[in-house]
Amino acid sequence: MDFEKHLKENKQNLVKQWFSVVIETYPRESAKFFKDNSDPFANPVGNTIKRSLDRLFDQVINPQMDPGVAKEALDPIVRVRAVQELTPARALSFISGIKQIIAKQISSFQKEKGIEIYQSAIAANADEMLLMAFDIYTACKHQIYTLRINEAKQRVRQLLIKKDLICELPDSDTELKCL
Repeated sequence: MDFEKHLKENKQNLVKQWFSVVIETYPRESAKFFKDNSDPFANPVGNTIKRSLDRLFDQVINPQMDPGVAKEALDPIVRVRAVQELTPARALSFISGIKQIIAKQISSFQKEKGIEIYQSAIAANADEMLLMAFDIYTACKHQIYTLRINEAKQRVRQLLIKKDLICELPDSDTELKCL
């Protein structure tokens, strides 16, 4: 039996189930909006999640997953979830959800030859995606914290200049003047 072909034939339904797993991590009102609104301009988060999951599904069921394509598909969804108020575990938990969805879909083939090897490949792909997502997530959080720190420094600097506690530093080719 070609398990990958079977999963591709049921892709639309499986991706829809996976999307439900993702939006369950959001508050009820947000989840309803993401699920019900299909307009990509009115619902860019939901649209990004759907597009990313569709591309990720093709990689997770492929026994020879392309890490570059998987990382490219993971990037938008992980970036969105990194700026939201979710714990790292909650932000990335959606990746492991696909294992249960696929296991349930192919459970009727448990006695067929090669199913264990295929399920192991899927599990390995999902685990690899989780590690990629963690790298993306931590890089995004680092960037967010760096931006916050720089913003705070700039505010303090402007306050000190305003209170005449320091003077602005001019360009290197002009004289230093305090007002």
